[in-house]
Amino acid sequence: MKNFKVPPHLEPKALSRPTNHGWVSYGFRILVVLLGDFIGAVALNNFLVPAHILAGGITGIAQLLHHIWVVLPIGTLYFVFNIPLFLVGYRFLGKRFVLLTGVGIVGFSAFTDLIHIRFIPVHDPLLISLYGGVLSGISSGIVIRVGGSMGGTDILGLVFNRLFNKNFAAMSFAINVAIVLVSMTVFGVAAGMYTLVSMFAASRVVNALMHYQQRKTALIVSTHCNEISQLIGERLGRGSTLLNASGTYTNSSVGVLMCALTHLEVTELKLLATSIDKNVFITVLDTTEVVGRFRHLSV
Repeated sequence: MKNFKVPPHLEPKALSRPTNHGWVSYGFRILVVLLGDFIGAVALNNFLVPAHILAGGITGIAQLLHHIWVVLPIGTLYFVFNIPLFLVGYRFLGKRFVLLTGVGIVGFSAFTDLIHIRFIPVHDPLLISLYGGVLSGISSGIVIRVGGSMGGTDILGLVFNRLFNKNFAAMSFAINVAIVLVSMTVFGVAAGMYTLVSMFAASRVVNALMHYQQRKTALIVSTHCNEISQLIGERLGRGSTLLNASGTYTNSSVGVLMCALTHLEVTELKLLATSIDKNVFITVLDTTEVVGRFRHLSV
């Protein structure tokens, strides 16, 4: 141990200063946020606004006020409403998240006011609501995937969770319900119903982007865990973790294998395990995120 030296890249000074790779990665995330802003502005100006369909959250409120009080454009109103939210986020959330959120707010506001692309002359309100919602969902989803947001109720939700350790979903749902009801009053019942369709499409796309890989975690209880683990590595190329346990009914020692895999590999995993142990017990859990090396062992 006395001859051991700390590698240069693990010294405190090296760990404290940003690397070129870190700056490149952060720059890439900013570009993705701006791309999301652009897609969101196209969805708003090309689909939702011409059809009097409201987006959810702060964007929908800005649309309503712009329709009633046409002094300020939608993007500028969106930016003004986000100023106090950004300050609250800066107080309670991480600086890196807030910086990416600032880029998202400024980018979306600017693109919304400056870029008015009408490249698809669609007149069917159902198609408009669906495609507008899908594009809005793609916009929000890719921004969230890189660790940022486009402001609005996203900041409120995170701050609410940080301060009170509670889910903001109920309050966010109430805000969107209010937007739909006001939309029915201002633009008519049909427009309000299409607004609901657009919001639903956007939420489904965001959810799909957040969990697009559909990872699973399998817990395999067996007395032949070593053989099953070896076969999983050979056939599926996945690693597994062995936990020692005992059955409460039989009081016998058993092993529990924990293995993260994709949903496409679950069926083959069950076939492999049952081919070795007919009495194997397997549970498969949904896994929203895996941190670490989630690749085939041969990669």
